[in-house]
Parts: sequence; C-alpha cells; structure tokens
Amino acid sequence: MPIPRFLKKSVARYWPVAMMLALVVIVACGSSATAVPDAGSSTGGPVPTAKPGSTSAPSGTSGATTGTLVVATSDWGNELFTDHDVRGEGGVYQRLVHDYFIQGKQGKELVPAIAESWTFTPDGLTWSFKVREGVPFHNGDILTAEDVAFSLEEQFGPRAEEEAVSPSVRALARSTEPWIVTDSGEVSVTTVEPLMFLSFNLSEMGADPSGTIFSKAYRESVGRDGYNDDPSPGTTGPFNLVKHDKGSLMEFERFDGYWDIENRDHRFNTLELRAIPELSTRVAALRAGEVDLVEANLEVRDQIENAGGKIVFAPEAVYLYMITEYGFDESTPYPFTKGIRQALNYGIDKELIANTLYGPEVAETKGWAHVSPSALGYEPDLDSWPFDPAKAQELLAADGCPNGSCFPDPFTLFTWEASELPFVPDAAQLVCDMWKKNLGINCEVEVGDSVSIKDKMHGAEVPGYFVIRPNEDRFDGGSIAYGHYGEAESYVARDPVLRDLTVKNLGTIGTMQERHDAYHEIYVAAREENYEWSLFTANTPWGVGKGVASWEPWPLLPYASALWTVELAK
Repeated sequence: MPIPRFLKKSVARYWPVAMMLALVVIVACGSSATAVPDAGSSTGGPVPTAKPGSTSAPSGTSGATTGTLVVATSDWGNELFTDHDVRGEGGVYQRLVHDYFIQGKQGKELVPAIAESWTFTPDGLTWSFKVREGVPFHNGDILTAEDVAFSLEEQFGPRAEEEAVSPSVRALARSTEPWIVTDSGEVSVTTVEPLMFLSFNLSEMGADPSGTIFSKAYRESVGRDGYNDDPSPGTTGPFNLVKHDKGSLMEFERFDGYWDIENRDHRFNTLELRAIPELSTRVAALRAGEVDLVEANLEVRDQIENAGGKIVFAPEAVYLYMITEYGFDESTPYPFTKGIRQALNYGIDKELIANTLYGPEVAETKGWAHVSPSALGYEPDLDSWPFDPAKAQELLAADGCPNGSCFPDPFTLFTWEASELPFVPDAAQLVCDMWKKNLGINCEVEVGDSVSIKDKMHGAEVPGYFVIRPNEDRFDGGSIAYGHYGEAESYVARDPVLRDLTVKNLGTIGTMQERHDAYHEIYVAAREENYEWSLFTANTPWGVGKGVASWEPWPLLPYASALWTVELAK
C-alpha cells in the first residue's frame, strides 16, 4: 500500500472546536447557507449563495448574438492553458475557456458553480464537494465527478509539488491528500492542516488557475502539449478558442451550449485578445476604433476621452510591493536581520512614489502586501510604514551596518515591465535612489522579463535580494499567507513562531468576524518582520472605446473581469 502524501509531510495540527458533534458539516447551498459562517458579520466575506436561475444546461442558444469585442493588453505570460503551468498574466484567457470549480461575485462572494455545494468536517481537515450534473464539455461529453477529481489532482498532485510555477500552488500541493471521488459521488480532499481559505482558492476570484476544471479523457488523449495547443474540446467555459497566434492574437467564439448562459450571457459572439506591449499603440488602436478595451493609465486619459472613449477603474485590482525570497539562506550576502529589513522599509518615501507616478485616483498607500482595504483581515494599523530615514540609519547601525556598509556593491533590485500596472521600473528606480541617498546603499535596478525573474527568485538564485512588482489583490489572502509564512518549506520565511501562528489562525472555524480577527493577527506579525511590504494598492484604469456602451469590472481582480456585463454600443 503506498504511503499517503500527508504522512510524508508535517503532522496535522488539531485543537478543540467548541460544541463538537460527532459529525458537523456546514453546507454551502441555499441562500442562507455559507461555507464560511455568518454572512451577516460586519466584515462581509466570501459567502456561497444559491445559484440563481436555471441550473440545467441550456438546450439551445439564448438568441441570436452578434458583434465582436476586442481587448488589448500588454502581457499574457507564457500563454499556456494547463492548470499549474499558467502564470498570473493568463487570468483573462483562462477564464474564457474554463470554468472554475466555484464562481464568484464582485470579488468577495463565493457562488456555487460546478461545485454545487460543499461541506467540511468539524476539524476543518476534510472537504467534500457535490458536483453539478449535466454540464457539457465543448466536445459534447458530460462532466463527471471523475473529471473534477482528475483536474484538481493534476493541479495539486505530486507533480505540482515540484513543477507548479506558483509557489503558493506548490505549497498547497504539499499540504493536500489526493482528490478522490467518494462512494456518494462527491469529490473529497483532506488537508494536513485546516485551511479554511481552500474554497476561495478554488474559485475564479483567486489569482491563479487553481480550480479550473477540464475533461480527463480529453486531457489524457492529447497530453499537456496537445492541451496547450487546443484546450477547448475539454473545457466547459463560455468560449471556444478558435485561433491562437503566439504573442499577438487569441480569438474566441461564444459557446452557446454554455451551462450557465442564463447568468453569464456575453452579448457578443466573438472575442479577440490582442497582445500590444506599447501603451501608445494600444491607445492609437482604441482611438481608431480597432479595439474596445485597453490597459491604460491616466497620462493617456485625454487622448481616450477626446476620441469619445472613457476611463473605467477596476477598484483595488493590484498592489505594488517588494518581497525577498530565501533570505534565510546562509548565502544571503548581508545580515538578514529584522532590523535591517525594517530599515529598508523606513528608507522609502511611498507617498512620494505613489503621487509622482500614479496620483490619488490610482494609488493609495493603504494596506500591507496583499491585504488591501477591502480584504479579510485589513485594519488601518496595517497601512504602509512611514518614511523615516533617521530611524532607518539607526536600525542599520544597531545591526552592524552603518551607512549600508554590509550590502553588496551593487545591491540589485529586480523588476519588469508589467501589464497590470505601468511605470514599475520607474518606481524601482525611485526606490534605488532613496536607498542610495538615505541609507548609503549602492542600489541598481535590473529590468528583465517576468518569467525569468520569477524563476530566479523562486529558484533561490538571488537569496535576500528584493523584487518590486505588482500582484493581484484579493479578498481572502489565506493561500499567500500560508505559502509565505505557514508552510514548512516556505520560500519567504521559516520562522517557527510565525509559522505556528499562521497555521493556527488560518484554520479558524468560526464567524467571518472571527476569521477577520485571526487573519489580522497574522498580518500584524508578518508586517513587523518585513519580508515583504507594499508601496500602495492600485485601482487599475482601463481605456474603453466608444464601441462599448457600458462595462462593470469587478473589484479585487486585475484582469478584464465580468465581460458578460459589457454592452456594445448600438
């Protein structure tokens, strides 16, 4: 008999649960049921609700749908479609062809989807999901529980432990037992520790492709490479991929057999994604009527509005932050003390960077790392550290590094041109200039491509060095907290006190207020350590052409979200 994965990992942690019954399950179905209890708490939260409208697959189309929507962005990452091979930049195209196991609403609420309902045991370790019946794949096959278990095991199974591009996914893969189909026909998984953020992480509101569902038979027949070439036959999403010119164009056609077309009825037949790295070229295409939605910034607002378009903001879409990885490694080229990390934070004037490059409509120096003002666990005491160069110098001297003398010369700050937020290399240069002036550190910016820099950081090739980059805001940051501070093989921090606190609090089974308080306690402790910090959270501006009458993107998501709300101009 093979050894279960969890016996090879850390020992599961248990603690008393008040009023323990022999078996208590919290069922996520019906308008009053929740997977995370107490929908009426003051903090709000991801609350599963009954799926509105018809739950059966449509027998035909919802009426004649015509028209084309063209969306231009600057970066698609690696342009792959296979679950844990996809990078965060693939968020928009993944959500066109795939369904996630759980849907969302406005970036916060969990909504039943392919997972029609879910329960967990009183200790929070075992989850069971009821799979919706009658959902068609694009090739006509009908989705089964076996397809779901296969999909999630591909994403969180043994291969993902080593090969997933996301460290957070690798952490979850090391912390889950195999996904199985139970005798009752449900899909079930057991985790080594209570991870109450799991349902959120399987939803479309998470930042990575965790939770995408596909056909077992199709995936096995074509393999990973074949699936990346043509995923559509084995997917259940609202669109088929019909053309893919690497680095330039993805063309999708509406799937009129989509099971949830009643609630997500895209009012156009064709969707084109175009990769246009240069902002000026994107704006020129928008002004010429060649594209409808573009990643933008406020510098081009007048150009867009003078051509009959407008700026639409996606609130709290991304945050710009700094993080170091594997600083605990003995090869880190400077003393990796808390005081020195704090000094680096005190030496940055975040307000100046936010106001100089972005302005108050876009950037707000509130929150810490992935915890923006709308996130679970946010309180004002998590806002950005003040600019205090005198305090920074005091901390450096106290830890034997006066005037930054302990740092390598030069001290490299890594970054890249980002699709979801402009001017990131400019922000990096301002940080370097401040470190030079205020701390005496000879800092140099290295601008590369996102894939190679992430691989270098995650591969421990530059331990203790920092990267400045945007990342996706989200309501429930439990998976990030777990990957950074709670998982035994974390790439950010291996602090046993912080780890114990993180694991205990992420397993809190209680009201939304109790979970909010538990998350806040983790974040306060992690903020003090300064392995990472944000410069600001950002509202992402999109340029909308005159061919679009209206669009309502969701908050807390960086990609072109909720495209079924787009109304084309008549």
